[in-house]
Amino acid sequence: MNEFISDDKTLDSEDIANNADIALISDSIDSPAELHAAFHKYMKLSGRDRRFSDYYSVKLYGCTVPSMFFAVRDRFKAEAISSAPFTINETLLVSEPDLYYNKKAFDEGRINLCFVIGYSGSGKSVLTREYSGDNIERVELDDIVCVKDHYSLEGLKRNSQMMYEFFAGRGAKYYISRQERDSFAAHGDVFVDFIDFACEYAGSHPETKFILEGIWTYLFFGDPSRFEQYAVFIKGTSLMKSKLRRARRELTNKMESTVNRILEFGIYATDSMLHDSNVDKWRRHFEGMPDTILMEEETKAKVLRDSIMAQIISINACFVHNDSDGIRRILGSVQDSSDVDPREKAIITEDCKRALAELKA
Repeated sequence: MNEFISDDKTLDSEDIANNADIALISDSIDSPAELHAAFHKYMKLSGRDRRFSDYYSVKLYGCTVPSMFFAVRDRFKAEAISSAPFTINETLLVSEPDLYYNKKAFDEGRINLCFVIGYSGSGKSVLTREYSGDNIERVELDDIVCVKDHYSLEGLKRNSQMMYEFFAGRGAKYYISRQERDSFAAHGDVFVDFIDFACEYAGSHPETKFILEGIWTYLFFGDPSRFEQYAVFIKGTSLMKSKLRRARRELTNKMESTVNRILEFGIYATDSMLHDSNVDKWRRHFEGMPDTILMEEETKAKVLRDSIMAQIISINACFVHNDSDGIRRILGSVQDSSDVDPREKAIITEDCKRALAELKA
């Protein structure tokens, strides 16, 4: 049975490791079997001893034992993929942090062209939601496919001056409908030519910031070093997760619109598969650049999960210090707040009540 500790007790990692009533998952675990054995030991503990284990885990490793379990398990998954006897792109199955290259320069206006790259459904628009205003022009590269079906030239002019000048000028041959696309043998040419044009256009319009969203940039440009003079934001959301998001999104669209979009992009599926190896190549290239920032994706689920875990960590800290008043304050705060998510309120309320009961046991 773990004894309550005072605030001034020194944390002794050796004593913790030798405590039979404590179960931790170390970051040095080197096999899935050892990982599952450690977690099995944790699950067999009483609720009281699990709270002590989580408290010490946060002190030593920065997260609770269950969080440590999932982190180490994901590490083993990533290692298994990288050592597989066949070639597989990491971004197909494993999500990674979002990548921001030259973000500060773009924010300050020293660079005015930003490429936002990621699979369809990965959340590219969310990545750049902070950018808005009259001096920002956005182009979704998906929109340049069979553009005639969606925009008149006048409509293009209202939507994007960059797109209008391309399709009314050097890109006029690409101003086509879905019925006309069979006249092109190389279906990826429109992306290559438009991106080349966009780089020139942005250079001659320094007063405006341009954001180009779409996976097509690294599908048709194998050398990422060519884009080092621009800002590059890469979504880390895996292909599998992106596909699920897109499927949910498409369910809200009209059936006719969805079918037309699938038909338009069907002809480009082969192109994307042929160039898909560029995805990891781009990410690995910009990861090593000094002006790159990596940030975990801030989804609603992640924000909620992080908030709940922060509260649970506080409850455990109060518990191991025998601070029932502290637990009651947490309980009162979450119950009185109108801003707390109902799911968080239910989970924290239940955990506080359980902790108070365990203190009396």
